[in-house]
Amino acid sequence: MSIQSATVTATAAARPAPPSLAARTRMALLVLVAVYPVITGIIYLVAPFTADWPVWERNLVVAPLMVIAMVYFIIPTIQARFGRFIASGRWGASAT
Repeated sequence: MSIQSATVTATAAARPAPPSLAARTRMALLVLVAVYPVITGIIYLVAPFTADWPVWERNLVVAPLMVIAMVYFIIPTIQARFGRFIASGRWGASAT
């Protein structure tokens, strides 16, 4: 076995398994529940200032605000508070 193939094998073995479909579904549902009120609030806040703008221009203002909220607040909070539930589907600590 060459050094290069040993390195590739070790790197592949150290890579974690991708999340299951159930974990992705739980994460998607939690994000939806968190994003819906935030996007609704942003739209209500922006609407008085952009009432006569075309939709694409309004979205040019709303989309960056939503992305910032998701990347810096919503997703980290969901992962911190619901990480165990997302990964295992269980709320509390396991009894084992």
